[in-house]
Formats: sequence, structure tokens, C-alpha cells
Amino acid sequence: MKRSIIVAFIILVIATPIVSASSWDWWSSNPPSLKDPGWQNPNPLPPIDPNPLPPVNPDPAPNPNPNPTPPPVNPGGPLLPSQPSNPSNKVPVPSRALSAEESRLIEQVNQERTQAGLRPLQVDQGLVSLAKDKSYDMIVNNYFSHTSPTLGTVYAMLDRAGIRYNRAGENIAKTGSFERVHPLFMGSSGHRANIMHGDYTHIGVGIVTYGPNYHVTQIFIKR
Repeated sequence: MKRSIIVAFIILVIATPIVSASSWDWWSSNPPSLKDPGWQNPNPLPPIDPNPLPPVNPDPAPNPNPNPTPPPVNPGGPLLPSQPSNPSNKVPVPSRALSAEESRLIEQVNQERTQAGLRPLQVDQGLVSLAKDKSYDMIVNNYFSHTSPTLGTVYAMLDRAGIRYNRAGENIAKTGSFERVHPLFMGSSGHRANIMHGDYTHIGVGIVTYGPNYHVTQIFIKR
């Protein structure tokens, strides 16, 4: 009888850790402490090699200051667009004057409008400057969107420049050929709607080339 009691007690002690570990796997929200001898870690760490191999080709002159302090940033300085990493291919800052290609694109817009019985758009030099800034910004900041990370939307640009308007729109394009710009705009319903909108009165166009691509911005407003 006593031997049976002792055997039953030993079986109970051995079975207890098994039940504890499996029950946590099913329902416990927090694992028991690894210090608890009744819980076995199912993913033990591998043994540590007491004699690890030395690194191959160690640096003979390690950097004495591996974490140098970065230079202070001037919080009051202006935010300037970053240039591409290759200094030999920096983007040229566009001239404020209308180029021959920009004038040609405005002529194409007004030809479409005239043929449709709409008033031709007047060139606004303030819009031309903003359009050039937007095309330049898309290159140096490597994006293609109506929302610039530095200039904001066309409405923010107009407001910041103090240009009065009742309605505004913007077309942007990136293509490898100038001859494709106007057909691309006219072949897209949204871009065509800006070109042919009867309420617009003024336009500005900015073209900046970088590498093989033309970056084009058209800005329209109603005054």
C-alpha cells in the first residue's frame, strides 16, 4: 500500500511540468518566468562557442570614433532643394524668360482653344516662374506629383507668390520628347479639360530638361 502511494506521488510530480507547459501554449496571455523549473523553453538558445573564430581580415586601423557627432543644423536657414548625387549632372536652374519650346507649347494650347471657339489664354510671367519652379523641383527632389514635398500644391504656390485667382489648375508631364508633350495632354481627359476650360484666362508653362527627359508644368488660372 505504501509503495503504491509513493509511486503515485512520483508520477504526479513528473506530470506537473508537462501540463503547465502545454496549458500556456493554448490559453495563457503571459508566459511563465523562465526561472520557473516547471516550464521548459520550447526554443532554447544555441550553446555559446567558448572559442569563437577570429574575424577574417580585421581592420588594422579601426576608427577611434565610430559614432562621430553630426554637425549642427542651422534651424533658421532656408530650405533648399537637394541636388542629384552626381555633381557632374546637376540640374541647371531654369531661366525666368520663356524658352522657344515653352512659347510653342502655349501656342499649341491656344490653337486648340481657338479652333473650339474659346478665348486664347494670356501669358502671365508670374505663372511662368511658378511653372518653372515646379518642373525644377520635381527633378531635384525626384518625384512626379501635383503635391510637392517642398512647394506644396499649386494653390499653395499661387498664394505664397501673391497671385490673385478665382480658379486654378495644373498639368504636369515627363517624357523623352518635346513633340509628345501636347499630344499627351490632349489625349488625357483630365489634362484636356484644363486646356479647354472656358473659364481660364491666363497660363504659364515651365519646361526643364534633365538627361533624356522633359519635365513640363502648365499652370492655368481664372482672374
